Amino acid sequence: MKSTIANIIFISLAITSTNTLAKEKHQHREHGAHSHGHADLSIAFDGLNGQIEFKSPAESVVGFEHVAKSDSDKNKVTKAINDFESKITTYVQFDSSLGCKIEKKSIDMVADGSHADFIAKFTLSCIKPVNGTALTFDFTGLKKLKDIDATVLAEELQLKAEIKSKKTKLEIK
Repeated sequence: MKSTIANIIFISLAITSTNTLAKEKHQHREHGAHSHGHADLSIAFDGLNGQIEFKSPAESVVGFEHVAKSDSDKNKVTKAINDFESKITTYVQFDSSLGCKIEKKSIDMVADGSHADFIAKFTLSCIKPVNGTALTFDFTGLKKLKDIDATVLAEELQLKAEIKSKKTKLEIK
């Protein structure tokens, strides 16, 4: 039953993301809307396992949005990817008693015309349930990132947090 619920949640997140992307693409064409300094973060659990997905305009993480052609730009993309992977446990901090492990699934800079997004996906496994603990977000090392909308799904809980340019704690209750 929990697995079915988690699958429904993941599917609804995918549909929401697809609808949001469609709206964003439409806005890009008509209004040029693109929120530099903003990111979306989703964390969803199915029992002790879960997934993390982070998405932001590439400019907010890499420093630019065009396709990397020069060696300098390619090095910046590689550095941003390596830094994000090595610092994910600083950006998203679970209570140490949970024994959570975060592993990279994929990290890419995906270009669409004149804009590009930085997308990072991770798998997550813990030895204890996260409910009843706190989750700390610390993206202060990403200076161009000013606002993150975070959604956390754990069991029957759906929590939201708005993370501004400071360390933020979210109670998972």
